[in-house]
Amino acid sequence: MDKFRSTFMQGGSPALMTHLSPALRQTLTYQSNVIKYADGQLIHSRGDIKPGLSIIKKGVANVGVYGVDGTFIMAGLLGAGECFGEFTIFTELPRTHDVSANGDVEIHQLEAGRFTKLCDEEPELLKAVLKTTLIRTHILLELLDSMRRLPLKERTVKLMLSLSYHSGRIAQIRTRQSDLADSLGVSRVSLGKVLKQLQTEEMIILGYRVITIPDREKMERWLEAKNNTPLIIKK
Repeated sequence: MDKFRSTFMQGGSPALMTHLSPALRQTLTYQSNVIKYADGQLIHSRGDIKPGLSIIKKGVANVGVYGVDGTFIMAGLLGAGECFGEFTIFTELPRTHDVSANGDVEIHQLEAGRFTKLCDEEPELLKAVLKTTLIRTHILLELLDSMRRLPLKERTVKLMLSLSYHSGRIAQIRTRQSDLADSLGVSRVSLGKVLKQLQTEEMIILGYRVITIPDREKMERWLEAKNNTPLIIKK
């Protein structure tokens, strides 16, 4: 058994639905409205103040911030079962990120009033939201640590792993290399050199707006050997 396990595995998943009982999952989906989004369509904008909880039913969503020049700084990808927007309910603060569809996406949208009422009736829901929020905080702290102390190659691998846990063993990250470079705070040229090295080492396969990780466990082992605080939780 590997020393480290991904946060997306059982017990450590940031997907809200994995921490709910079947009955509560059914109740939550029944009380929500399902909205479909096409590839690239905006789901929520940074600065929106309408509170509510969104849960991905199907597909993947991009999370990041668009700059005034159109540059997209990617913060992460959210997959089926994961939620966003909960802080708009508890803190009454505006949304901090732009969220858009990465391919066709279906979202359970739950208005704030229904969500808070359900939390009062089902304490299990509030506990699950707290757990998933804390797991995401852990991931963000790991990424911040990487930005401070790891070389670019290790930082790139760590970020790609964090973006890849929404598919099977052969993981694909649908993103432009320029967006990935902006997320890492480096130039497109610098990132390109690192990606070519990783491709030569057969850890990734570069394609048009997609990066494939053929063996994620191999990449995790490589990262584990390079530093002692990887983006995964010890089991």
